[in-house]
Amino acid sequence: MEWEKMLEVLKTRRSVRKFLPDPIPANDIEHIITAASWAPSGTNHQNWHFIVVRSPEMKDKMVQAVKEQVEKYSLNITSSKAREGFLHYTNYFTFFHQAPVIIAAVKKPYDSITQRILRKFDLSQEFLSSTDVQGPAAAIQNLLLMAHSLGYGTCWMTGPLIAKRKLEAILGIEDPDNLLALIPIGKPAHLPPPPKRKEVKGIVTYC
Repeated sequence: MEWEKMLEVLKTRRSVRKFLPDPIPANDIEHIITAASWAPSGTNHQNWHFIVVRSPEMKDKMVQAVKEQVEKYSLNITSSKAREGFLHYTNYFTFFHQAPVIIAAVKKPYDSITQRILRKFDLSQEFLSSTDVQGPAAAIQNLLLMAHSLGYGTCWMTGPLIAKRKLEAILGIEDPDNLLALIPIGKPAHLPPPPKRKEVKGIVTYC
């Protein structure tokens, strides 16, 4: 692929929050998951799993879990202004139910060889690796880009994780696995304008 075409795919992807009800063919979902599976990961451990949610009943349970948790927390926020801000912001945590498909990204455990050796011999704890989350995060990015290339809108959602344990119970995710994100997918009902980006010269240093 020419670099210009690749850059165009990257620049035209959007975080979509309104979806049409059109169903997504199984082949498209398979293409999207296949793209995710080709992400890099520590020692090629591929420590990810994806749950494809299409059931309206399941979506309703997930939405209810998030709303219940938000309500529970809001009751303990004593400042009316802070409570109002909290409820306003968390109101965006349940729009995923509009999408015909929701993909739950699951992070499976991964412990690097370096970490295991340092721990075994009680050596420096300064080496803290985030490899376990970097692989699944890269897989999510692949997923978003493939969905976009197929004409779908997506949104990388972590807000619903305010009810993480409840969602994991609904989805059948058990320790030591962890729910990392929800990604609603569907034909976009609205495409937001391109967000502003920092200039390249402001985010890079050459040594």
